[in-house]
Amino acid sequence: MKGSVMKSGKIKNGISVLDISALVLLLVGGIFTLFGIIFACNITQMQAHGSGNVTAIPTVFLTIGLSLLGIGAVFAFFSARKRAMIRQVVKDGHYVMAEVLNIRQNFSVHVNGISPYVLECHYTDPVTGTLHVFSSRNLFFYPAELLGTRVRVYVDPADLDHYYVDAENSIPDVRLH
Repeated sequence: MKGSVMKSGKIKNGISVLDISALVLLLVGGIFTLFGIIFACNITQMQAHGSGNVTAIPTVFLTIGLSLLGIGAVFAFFSARKRAMIRQVVKDGHYVMAEVLNIRQNFSVHVNGISPYVLECHYTDPVTGTLHVFSSRNLFFYPAELLGTRVRVYVDPADLDHYYVDAENSIPDVRLH
């Protein structure tokens, strides 16, 4: 089904654990690499005033720093790729209407001791009869009013593993005070 793009035009992804991990690894890796470069540039002074194998110090710092930078870059790449896929799916405008049949808590995530809720949306392909189950992003309030309703799920028709549950346009504007 081809439809219009979302009313608000904004896709809410939030900050994922992958984003935070990438940021921390890039930051710590950058610091270690910087110190490794500083130590490598001052190796002659370190050899003159130090004892033992001081050439290992820049090597250790550079190895740790570049390793952390590499892992952080991989995490950032996968996070950016997922965000780009979601943007493309929404931009293309192909969606199905899926029924919200379950609201479950995601106990693998805790923010201030609270686990978010996830919408479980079911869609049965009318041609093949295949049941597709889509999960929304983490929602930090209980969206009881959506249970039993239909929400848009933007999909890539070639690969239904690429999707975005548009819960934002179905949920009323909620402000917690």
